[in-house]
Amino acid sequence: MNNEKYLDILILSDNGLETVGGEQESTKIIIENLKGSFNIGVIQPGKTEHYEQDVEVYKLTSHTRIKHLIKHPFSFLNYILKTKNIIKQKKPVIIHTQAQVSFFIISLLKKFKFISQDIYLIHTERGLFTKYNTLTKQIFYFFITELDTLVTTTEFNMKFWKKSLDERGFELNYKIIENTAGKLFEEYDSNFKKEHGDSCVIGFAGRYCGWKNWPLAVEISKELNKTLGEKLKVKMAVGCLDDKSLADTKVMFKKLKNLLGNRFDGNINIDIKSMSRFYNNLDFFILTSNYNTESFGRTLIEAMSKKTGVLTTNAGGSVEVVGNNDNVCETVNEFTNRILYFYGNKNLLELEKENNLKRVNDHYSLSNNVEKHNKMYREII
Repeated sequence: MNNEKYLDILILSDNGLETVGGEQESTKIIIENLKGSFNIGVIQPGKTEHYEQDVEVYKLTSHTRIKHLIKHPFSFLNYILKTKNIIKQKKPVIIHTQAQVSFFIISLLKKFKFISQDIYLIHTERGLFTKYNTLTKQIFYFFITELDTLVTTTEFNMKFWKKSLDERGFELNYKIIENTAGKLFEEYDSNFKKEHGDSCVIGFAGRYCGWKNWPLAVEISKELNKTLGEKLKVKMAVGCLDDKSLADTKVMFKKLKNLLGNRFDGNINIDIKSMSRFYNNLDFFILTSNYNTESFGRTLIEAMSKKTGVLTTNAGGSVEVVGNNDNVCETVNEFTNRILYFYGNKNLLELEKENNLKRVNDHYSLSNNVEKHNKMYREII
């Protein structure tokens, strides 16, 4: 791309786009589908492999997460200064931050007039308001004066943000742009049949961290194994962003392997194509996150896109995504009873899978996501 061109949109990500996560996939979807309509630049940590030929990508550190830099103040300050210099050189009309640290960096630069006040700032908030502690909320309130448009991925999350900001007198534009699983997941063969005999195949996927509540996934697997025995198969796809999460995941996998033998299949840090295949033969996908910790629950629509039954805890935005309170469970017994109910009523399970696929097509399609982003940008540029 011609380096003399100014940017229409500069996108900032907290995590390298080559790493696993919902923020990364959602950011790549924007880039891939709108790079032909706008002159786009991307500031991100870590490697850059896929986009240099189509957009301007700025690699500012070898670290894959900005949060790793915070432990090294001079490196973090250098990251901020490099970001400032890129903005001053490329003069973007819009800056769109995809996660919290990037938003704080741009707001800081705007607040102290290190970058132009004319830049239109959009922030997509992927964290659930109720999940943040008081200090984090106060930091948001301090910087929110620099924000023009706040985007959330669910109405559930938006209502908390809007209520709190309205009470404090902040005037913003608000947009809800639902996540999408993306083109790869929408390439579903309607003639494909999930063939695994009389087995019941359940799956869990997501990043390994405390609030994802992986111990609940283990307990559900144990309880179902008591009833279904050899008919039960369990699959997991876990994202590990540090050595501790990797070690903890391996311990969890060993426990399940000892319990289930070859009926357990565990995967770590698999790519998006492998994730698409991961859901193909699942009967049920289960999200086990703690109460009010999920602003959306992207893995749910990935599973639903592959015509899979889905269950969730009362984790926040995930309840809105699932769209059926009967499939919201809390305890091990509630999850196992719901799965056994469907297992004993195969026609109802097939109807459930069909309804999930239709719900994704109606509310969480790629075209819906891209059209809403395009419309939002066109209203500004």
